[in-house]
This record gives sequence, structure tokens and C-alpha cells, in this order.
Amino acid sequence: MGLKDLFAAHTGNDEEAPATRHTVNVAGMHCSACEKLVSTALEDRGAKNVVANHETGAVEYEGELEAELIEEAVAEAGFSLA
Repeated sequence: MGLKDLFAAHTGNDEEAPATRHTVNVAGMHCSACEKLVSTALEDRGAKNVVANHETGAVEYEGELEAELIEEAVAEAGFSLA
């Protein structure tokens, strides 16, 4: 078995599909504390790698969450979907 075959065997079996990133817009975030509240609420419901930006209102995350869970998490943090 050559190097090319070893590489093909390794990458074919062990690679995971890249996680899908989603974006929601949240109204009312004003600072980094707001970002943390929203991020934590989403992470508590299973979102991964959450990045919230209070300047744009965008919140990006990985994972598959139902719309109701997202809205519930954002409301729990004290905000609403924009």
C-alpha cells in the first residue's frame, strides 16, 4: 500500500462533515454582557460555538435547534428575535 492509498483510507474514514452555521438576528443587545446572556441561553439548549455581536445583532451558532428553542432562549436572555 502506497502513501497515496494510506492517505485516502485515512481521510475517507475519519473526517467529519463540517458543522452547519446558522445566523439569527436578535434585537436589543447593547454590550458584551448582552452577548454573553444570549450565547449562554443558546448553549444551554445545545448550540455550539455561539458568536453574538451586539453591534450588528447577529448571533451565529452551530447545531440544529428548533425555532421554538431559539426563540425561548433569546426571550429567556431578555431579548427578542429581530
